Amino acid sequence: MLSVVAPQLSLSTAHVVGARRAPAVQMAAGPMYDQPLAPSTMGREFINSARKPLSEYVGASQELAAFPGGGGKEGAAPVPWDPLQLSELWKVSANNPDVAWLREAELKHGRMSMLAITGVMVQSAGIHLPGNADISFANADWAMAPTTLPPAAWGQVLFFIGLAEGQTSAGLFDLWLGNTEKREPGNLGWGTQFLSKDKKAADKMRLKELKNGRLAMLAIMGVAFNHVIPGALPGCMYN
Repeated sequence: MLSVVAPQLSLSTAHVVGARRAPAVQMAAGPMYDQPLAPSTMGREFINSARKPLSEYVGASQELAAFPGGGGKEGAAPVPWDPLQLSELWKVSANNPDVAWLREAELKHGRMSMLAITGVMVQSAGIHLPGNADISFANADWAMAPTTLPPAAWGQVLFFIGLAEGQTSAGLFDLWLGNTEKREPGNLGWGTQFLSKDKKAADKMRLKELKNGRLAMLAIMGVAFNHVIPGALPGCMYN
C-alpha cells in the first residue's frame, strides 16, 4: 500500500513543484519580459510604455561587456554590463523602478559622496570655519564633529536640505515610471549653463561626474569602515 501511494505522492508533488517553478524556467529563457506579471489594472500600461534603455545612458559600463552579463551578438553593439539585470526590473512590475530613477539615485549618492569625502579630507587637515563663542568647528574627528553642533545649527542644515530638495523635486517621481519629460535624471535645473553646447563634449563631462561619484562612494565607504573597524582599509590616513 505504501509502495503504491508513495509514487503517487511524489508525482503529484513533482507536478506542483514544477508548476511553481515554471516562472523561474521562463525567466531563464527570457520570455517573461514579453508577458509581464502585472495585470492591466495594476501597472501594465506603464510597463508597455516606451522606455529609454540602459545602453542610451551616459556611463553605461560597456567597458565591462566582456565579463558575464555583458557582450551581445557578434557584430552587434556591446551590451551594458548588468549581470543582475536590475535595469530590466521595470519590465516585470510597475512597482519596480525604471533606469531613469536608478540613474537619478546614483547621481545623487555620488554627489553626496563627493561632498562627504571632500569634507573628511578638509576637516582632517584642520581646515574649518572660524566659529564663535557658542559653536566651534575645530573638532578634526569627522565622525564625531556633527554631534558637537547645537540644535540651531542642525535646524539650519535640515532647512537648507529640505529647501533644496523641494525646489528640485519637479518630475522626480515620474522617473520611477521612466517618464523624463519634466526632467532628466540628475538635472536639478541649474548648472547646465556650464556644459558645452556640443552634445559629445557635454556627455563627456557628465561621464566624468558619474565616474568621480562612483569613486567617491567607494572612498567614503572605505573611510567609514576603517573608522568602525580600524585597519579595515590598509594605508587609510582617515580614522
